[in-house]
Parts: sequence; C-alpha cells; structure tokens
Amino acid sequence: METEIINGITTKLFETFGEDFTIYTENIEQNLKLPCFFVELVASSRKQIVGKRYKSENVFDIHFFTSEEEDKKEGRNVASILLEALEYIKLANGDLLRGTNMHFENVDDVLHFFVNYNVHLIQLDEKLKAWAN
Repeated sequence: METEIINGITTKLFETFGEDFTIYTENIEQNLKLPCFFVELVASSRKQIVGKRYKSENVFDIHFFTSEEEDKKEGRNVASILLEALEYIKLANGDLLRGTNMHFENVDDVLHFFVNYNVHLIQLDEKLKAWAN
C-alpha cells in the first residue's frame, strides 16, 4: 500500500509542477538535479479496528530543494501549492486518498512538507491472498 501511495504522490507532483522539477523516491546524496522533490515515507503503522479491518496510518515528508540560483522564497511558494495539490491524490486503481495533518517547515534551506495518508484495509483470507497473487 505504501508504494501505491508514493506513486500517487509522485504522479500528483508531476501533474502540478511538470518536467521542470525532478522527483526522487530513493535517497540520493550527490548529483541531485535541482530543483527537485524527494518523497520519503517517515512512519507507517497498522492497527486492527474490528475483525479483519485495519487502519493504516502513513506519514510522508516531501523535501523540496531549490535550484542554486533560485530565491529561497520559492520554497514558501511551493509549500502553498502543495497544501492544495496534495489534499487529494489518486491511486492506480482510481481510489482517492485525502491528505491530513499537512504542515511544512524549512530546515537548512530545505522545505519539508509533511502529509498523512490514512487508509482502511480489510485483510483477505490466506486462500484468497494466494489466489490474488
């Protein structure tokens, strides 16, 4: 499920910002193509609600690195766009997920935009799991 959410986030980032912004999902320490986003799953938990029903809570940190020649206020502009753009993302199966607890902060000239995507799940029987794979 986490990979599907990351794909939904990266798709929305691409739709919103286009090809001018590189989007990374793996940590790259050197040779970043700026400006860029790095999408990171910070925390994920799953707790049982009733029977086979679970709630999965997923916290993401979307880093935004400005290009060297860009003004640092670009990060604030990007943050305000992200507040609206990431309110809803679409999964590959067409389901919409609503982002919650959205907030951002700047740390060492890098914008960190935090958003939660929480999902309710139903665990399949072992026989159905084997068949679905």
